[in-house]
Order: sequence, then C-alpha cells, then structure tokens
Amino acid sequence: MSYDEVAAMIDWGDKSAHYTTWNDLCGVLAGIGLSVEAPIKTSRWSDIQGVAIVHVQRDHFMLYDAENGLFYDPAEMEGPRVASDRVPTSYLTVYPPALTTATLR
Repeated sequence: MSYDEVAAMIDWGDKSAHYTTWNDLCGVLAGIGLSVEAPIKTSRWSDIQGVAIVHVQRDHFMLYDAENGLFYDPAEMEGPRVASDRVPTSYLTVYPPALTTATLR
C-alpha cells in the first residue's frame, strides 16, 4: 500500500498537524487483515525479531526487517538501509493473516 492509501485509513479529523499513534497503526493493520499484538518496549534493535513497526526517538515510526537487517524509514526516500542511527523505543511485530484450510483452496 502507498503512504496515501494508509494515510486515508487514519482519521486525523480537523488536526492541522498529522501525526500517528500506536492506536492509529494498530487500527490500520487490523483493517487490512494483519494480526497485531501490544507494542513492546525496547531500546535495542537486537531485541526485535521478524518484521516489525518500530517507534523510534523523536516520535517517528519505521519498518524493520530483522531477518534481512533492513531498515525502511519513510524519511529516507532512497530505499531500505542496512543501518540506522535512530534509537528504538517500542515495536510491534507484524504477522500475516493466519492461513486456514479454506484459504488454501
């Protein structure tokens, strides 16, 4: 999904400054059928496994693929990086929708 498609799923109401909270992100993830849990506090990238949305210092979110060591930062237009200077504060591992026998048919 593009940024604009995700942003359209967030109700910013009359706010002039658009910012996103964990509640906003969890609502979007659930809305597209992804399984979500509560965010986990951390200050180390090594604590994160799988693919996770990470809240970093200075009130910013990014995607981290721990399996491949890739940082997807929306502020970095060049694409994924193999390192980040940002410090994680919490993360939410993203799980794909559960496969069922009906899904496989």
